[in-house]
Amino acid sequence: MEIIEFLLADEQLLTTGTLIVLVALLIGNVIADKFRKYEIVDSNGAIKLMDKKDLIILDVREAKERKTGFIANDVHIPLAQVKNKLDTLNKNKKVLVYCRSGSRSAHIAGLLTRNEFEHVYNLKGGIQAWKKANLPIKK
Repeated sequence: MEIIEFLLADEQLLTTGTLIVLVALLIGNVIADKFRKYEIVDSNGAIKLMDKKDLIILDVREAKERKTGFIANDVHIPLAQVKNKLDTLNKNKKVLVYCRSGSRSAHIAGLLTRNEFEHVYNLKGGIQAWKKANLPIKK
């Protein structure tokens, strides 16, 4: 009972509000993870996927970003164009999506799973993590 009185005290309202927001974000994140239909893989997991013949490596970065390097044998479709080009991708293949850091590709991985792609993977950390692992890039 004392903790409730403490949290509801006028001088603690900002702290209480912050605590409520943080708890809500944590719960939202846990729920989102449960409903996520794609898999997050690190660079080693991506390499294992590349050993298979049925993989599309999808780079969703902008054209200017590709000048810093890209993963060999990838398909480049900038983020803004992916929705309109879904029919150019084979839904029966596995799709590994990457961007610079992994956040834009996570968005596209979700888009792909909502459009009946069943085997979708997001490269955790994107091309930055790939480079940090000293893995080969093309220029």
